Amino acid sequence: MGLPQWLNRNPRATATAIALVVLLAIGAIVLEVSGSRQKFPTKLPDAYYSTDDGKSFFAYASENLAPFEYKGQQAVRAYVFACADGKKFVGYLERYTPDARAKLLSGKGVTPQVQIGGRELKKPGEATWVKSNDFAGIAKVTLVKCPAGGVAEPVEP
Repeated sequence: MGLPQWLNRNPRATATAIALVVLLAIGAIVLEVSGSRQKFPTKLPDAYYSTDDGKSFFAYASENLAPFEYKGQQAVRAYVFACADGKKFVGYLERYTPDARAKLLSGKGVTPQVQIGGRELKKPGEATWVKSNDFAGIAKVTLVKCPAGGVAEPVEP
């Protein structure tokens, strides 16, 4: 007698086996979903920052919402690029306004307007920060070219 015949002759055992498989699958899904909701802050350097308007940069944990205090200076997020020669440089900088940063850190009053409108970018050496809801201004800031021409590629820590 093969397995299909045995399953046909024992409907209770078949139903029990199917129920166990379904329960195990549901349990695995619940564990996966609940595990992915936990936030484990990383201490690994996974973003670049600058304290001197992009002249230099350092890798640090991205859980730090810019601007923040770093060794007595204000650090902002730095987006680093490299050209064909391998030389790395800061293409643009990012920070949040004080109001947006406070709301994001507290988790209260966070809206898409705060997340987008409270974010500012600028090129190193420029005086004016551009709000990220100024799409034409942001397009200019985030267009990063190599000094000698060619495509600038983003670099991760």
